[in-house]
Amino acid sequence: MKKKLLISLICAAFLCMGAAVVSAADAPGDDYVISAPEGMKVKEKGGKPGELQKAVPFAHSKHATAKCVDCHHTLEADGGAVKKCTTAGCHDSLEFRDKANAKEVKLVENAFHTQCIECHKTLKKEQKPTGPTACGKCHTK
Repeated sequence: MKKKLLISLICAAFLCMGAAVVSAADAPGDDYVISAPEGMKVKEKGGKPGELQKAVPFAHSKHATAKCVDCHHTLEADGGAVKKCTTAGCHDSLEFRDKANAKEVKLVENAFHTQCIECHKTLKKEQKPTGPTACGKCHTK
C-alpha cells in the first residue's frame, strides 16, 4: 500500500514538472520586444503629434521567478491562454496619458507601467535583484 502511494506521488510530481516545462516553453524568448499597440494615440507637442516612446525589450528568462499569472492576470480565467492586454478587454484604451486619466486602469500604458515599475520598486525595497524604474532604462530601442 505504501509503495503504491509513493509511486503515485512520484508520478504526480513528474507530471507537474513536465507541465511546467511545457508551459514555460511557450513563453517568448529573451529577444521579445513590447511595442506600443497599433492605433496608440500620442500627445501633441507644439501643435504636432509627439513620438511614441521607444519599444521595451523584455527578457522572459530574467522574470522566471515570477508566476505567469502575476503578469498575465486573466490566464486562469482564459483556460491558460495568454492574451494581449489590448485584446483582453481590460486595458484596451489607446488614449495617451494625461492628468485627467493618469490613474485609469484601462490605459494600456498604465497597465504596463504599474505592473513593471511597481514590481521592480517592491523588489528593490526587499533588497532583491530587480530591473529598472527609470524611463530611459526600459525604453531603450
